[in-house]
Amino acid sequence: MPESTKKFPIKITEERVIKRITLAGVFSDVISGFNIERGLIFTIKLLFSRPGYLLRYYFYEGRYRVFNNFRLLILTTAASVLAMYTIAPEDFLLAFGEGYNSVDGSSQVDMKAYEDWIMDWYNLILWTAIPIYALFSYLFNRKAGYNYAEHMVMQSFHISALNIISLVFVIITALTSQEWMILILLLVAVAYYFWMLISWFEKRSFGFILKNLIGYVLANIVYILGVGIAVAMVFLT
Repeated sequence: MPESTKKFPIKITEERVIKRITLAGVFSDVISGFNIERGLIFTIKLLFSRPGYLLRYYFYEGRYRVFNNFRLLILTTAASVLAMYTIAPEDFLLAFGEGYNSVDGSSQVDMKAYEDWIMDWYNLILWTAIPIYALFSYLFNRKAGYNYAEHMVMQSFHISALNIISLVFVIITALTSQEWMILILLLVAVAYYFWMLISWFEKRSFGFILKNLIGYVLANIVYILGVGIAVAMVFLT
């Protein structure tokens, strides 16, 4: 029986007791943040070592041991935005606008306004990708038995991982001034996505990879078109 057909609710025997807050308790809470057996550090460790296991564990008995996926998304997005504000954001945000201006000389995008708009709405632009990517991963893997909401969770973990990866590449690019690192980032992002899918569904066949590659390309097209339309509506009207 595949794991996706397990019956809910799943009973967790871990007992939760509310105790009065003390200095010792506060110190214990701080230390628990670095616990490699549960919580944030534990989740990040699995995210970059066993992403498929992390998803299966979170969907079932490990729900209370894994850091909440949407909290992780908010935290990693905040770290990513902070890095962009701090470390030369123009190196990472102007390529789209410059590319548009080079293609359509009649309607020029104000580069400074474009940069400010991206920074102001970065989290919303990023998070919009989650339901889109989830829709295509769900449609192309319906036989696996996971519902659309579970694919939303998967994609939120995926975007969180990309936030962390992007953060590392932003720092490296700023220190080395090597803009070609952005290309490496894109390749790593694609490789990570398929690693997560393959390890989650535990399938490695050519057919599985091909159909998900098609779904991934379609999701990117829909997402890029959506962002492009939003940019056009804001700056060209």
